[in-house]
Amino acid sequence: MERRVAVVSDVMMGYGGAERVVEELLNIFPSADLYTLFIVPSAREKLKEKYPKTVVHTSIFQAFINKDEVSKYVSIIKFFSWIYWEIVDLKRYYLIISSSHSFMSKNVKKGKNAFHLAYIHTPPRYLYKEFCEIGIIRSFPLNVILWPIMEFLRWIDRRGSKKPNVLVANSKNVQSRIRKYYELESVVIYPPVEVFSQERLKGNYFVCLSRLVKQKGIDLAVKVCSKNNIPLVVIGDGDEMVNLRKISGSTIKFVGNCEDIEKFKILAEAKALIYTSREEDFGMVPVEALKVGTPVIAYNSGGVGETVVDGKNGVMFDDFSEISLDRAIERFNRLKISVSMCKKSVKKFSTNIFRKKIMNLIPE
Repeated sequence: MERRVAVVSDVMMGYGGAERVVEELLNIFPSADLYTLFIVPSAREKLKEKYPKTVVHTSIFQAFINKDEVSKYVSIIKFFSWIYWEIVDLKRYYLIISSSHSFMSKNVKKGKNAFHLAYIHTPPRYLYKEFCEIGIIRSFPLNVILWPIMEFLRWIDRRGSKKPNVLVANSKNVQSRIRKYYELESVVIYPPVEVFSQERLKGNYFVCLSRLVKQKGIDLAVKVCSKNNIPLVVIGDGDEMVNLRKISGSTIKFVGNCEDIEKFKILAEAKALIYTSREEDFGMVPVEALKVGTPVIAYNSGGVGETVVDGKNGVMFDDFSEISLDRAIERFNRLKISVSMCKKSVKKFSTNIFRKKIMNLIPE
């Protein structure tokens, strides 16, 4: 009998880092079924085109998703997502690979002889101490009112972490979180990063590439570049777009979401990527920039310290402040960082290495 494989993803809200990991898992297992809480229309179309054999299974929450611009209130789903993963029946699958960050898809039940590999981008931020978009739940009086619910969800999450046969962390940073919150060991496998690249002349602008949400800190880059009349191209979309446009000066250009070829063209021609994400789990964007030969000016927080080496392929700054970023840009302008050095520094982040390490963990 042909071994049946299920790829499980928290949600499919677009094509960020978590979604690209799911895509690579489907490259390994193109006939796998995909289970997810919900999938936005554009992601469904891409999957249908690239993986015609993959059957997508969604939850009751799919009824609320009929467009790509998912409301921030979808965060409420996080409080109830565990119920779906507790009741969904995956017993007919011999192999389950889950990609989990906020909605507890690692908690799925498996058959008696099945093997479950859980790829964890982070333990859910809203349950623990990392920066999250719904930080208001930690403020008085909500933190008191919600305390019993949050404790219950933490128990559900920790219990679910013991269900998979093996836990895989997307970085050493997340590995330490797994050890801290779950008291379990994990294997580090960096996510795969492939780019469309060719040699290009550098322009005079900097670039930010991100979902436009508070955690990514793009407002800091916009403020500094506006104040100093520094050309900055912002790639991405999200809830913060309106606010960012309000605080931006004449040197800031917003291009929204764009296809990969155009995205990497903009990245390759930029002087540097300005990366301001707070407590990022790993951070695939700096790796994408480095792979096309573009250095990174990064806030020293979360997993970025595993990819950006100060003075070698970029510049790090330690305080999330305008003064600190200002000084980092000035320092960067005095350095000479080569395209070849940037590319060489991230050779280990490839699809081939990712596939090989994943397959080495799966029993024959």
